[in-house]
Amino acid sequence: MKNIDKAYLQIDPLLKSSREVKDSLSELKLLDRKCRYFYSKNKIDSLLKASENLEVKAIEYKDLYSVSMGNVYMAEAYSINQFYDKALYHLDIAYKTLEKDKSKNSKIFFAKANVLNSFANVYADKGEPRKAVKKLYQVIDSYNELDDPKQIKSFQYLNYSNIASLYLNYNIDSANYFAGKSVQLGTSENIDDKVMITNYQVFGKVNKVKKDYKKSLLYYHKALELTIKVGDQLNVNNLYKDIAELYKLTGKKDSAIIYENKLKQNEISELQSKYNSLHEVIAKDKKEDGKSETLNNIVLTVVITISVGLLIWSFVLIRKKRASKEEPHETYNKLLSLLKENDPSFMFAFENAYPDFSEKLRNINSGLSNSEIEFCAYLKLKLSTKEIAKITFIEPRTVQNKKHRIRKRLDIPSNSDIYNWFETI
Repeated sequence: MKNIDKAYLQIDPLLKSSREVKDSLSELKLLDRKCRYFYSKNKIDSLLKASENLEVKAIEYKDLYSVSMGNVYMAEAYSINQFYDKALYHLDIAYKTLEKDKSKNSKIFFAKANVLNSFANVYADKGEPRKAVKKLYQVIDSYNELDDPKQIKSFQYLNYSNIASLYLNYNIDSANYFAGKSVQLGTSENIDDKVMITNYQVFGKVNKVKKDYKKSLLYYHKALELTIKVGDQLNVNNLYKDIAELYKLTGKKDSAIIYENKLKQNEISELQSKYNSLHEVIAKDKKEDGKSETLNNIVLTVVITISVGLLIWSFVLIRKKRASKEEPHETYNKLLSLLKENDPSFMFAFENAYPDFSEKLRNINSGLSNSEIEFCAYLKLKLSTKEIAKITFIEPRTVQNKKHRIRKRLDIPSNSDIYNWFETI
């Protein structure tokens, strides 16, 4: 719930333990978490393997819920690769499997809702948002099967956000309305979760359409900040694209380039994952029926297309990087300019210039907050106490206190010059 990257590192050791003590429920839950991680990270090749492992183990342990979830994750992987019929086929299996469970357990209820959400995702990927919205209304209307008011509130908090993102495709007013309803149902416990990423994106798009670019950028940056915080990569490309477009519209070309480059880097990574996953599709299809030559030929054609795409993107990115190499003083001046303009893209530009900076600091103290990292960035740029106070609109004494706190947090010796110390990071 806090950070999926940190959570993922715990999965394999826990899986080993669960198998040693023959705890099948924990094993299935962990295999499910592994699928969720790969789905959130858009690692489709890994998702296909993980979802198949989950289904195989679930069948072995006769766990209907996990059999269903294995098929849901497979469906999402097929849908991302644009094999919509296969995606819908696996979702049908998932829903029929859950209907065999007559326990009226809330876990099964939520699983059914999850399958209907996945149906909606596939229809959205197919470019049929109205069909997707119908599926989500089916989810929203099923709330009366729940008894606990807190559960109902949490359930609809997510559903209203999902339907808002679908309405963005053809009804901007409805999108704004449902995102607003979702926010109203939010609590202090979930204000920093994945649902709010979607709501911020919706508000960003709504204000973009209304040409309130300043407000739109504010919401998109909130969504991006939260995306980085929780480690979810699902919609990050859309965020990069929208933010770059907004910076172009507002005449900030340097800021636009930062996000265009981030987008291209991500797209290359995703193309590679898709390329690998399509080989998995061929292997799985042969295993399932051994005779789908038509699908195999389609997949091979797509593989070749993606391979060419990878080469082109790599070439474009290399050229961009060569073209954008700057002298240190140019980089410094651009970063300083972004700071003075209170531009939200400052930290992205800084991390472009110093890609290992945050990681090195968190290796020293993993508990550093984003605001502390940003303060450290000011020190890396050798900004004086007065300059930091002016840029951040706080008193010089407060800046000094923050410096002292950073010293303690990073174990910087009292006899070391703090600016010299940051020069080595």
